Amino acid sequence: MTDTVPLIQPGDLVEGAASGSTFGSKVRVRVDREPWSGGVTSEGRANTVLSDGRGVHMVYTDTIRIIERAN
Repeated sequence: MTDTVPLIQPGDLVEGAASGSTFGSKVRVRVDREPWSGGVTSEGRANTVLSDGRGVHMVYTDTIRIIERAN
């Protein structure tokens, strides 16, 4: 895995593991803007913030995958 965020554009459907989740919860959102850095955890894992227009979701950067590209 990598700490580099894949090229995500508004309208893409994106999935990742919720940062801080002890159960490996997945977050799936259709983003409304480009993601931004959420810093680094105390364990050294990078976080990325995803926005869907209603709220923001912090996920581990190395778990992000693009499910569907915007048209």
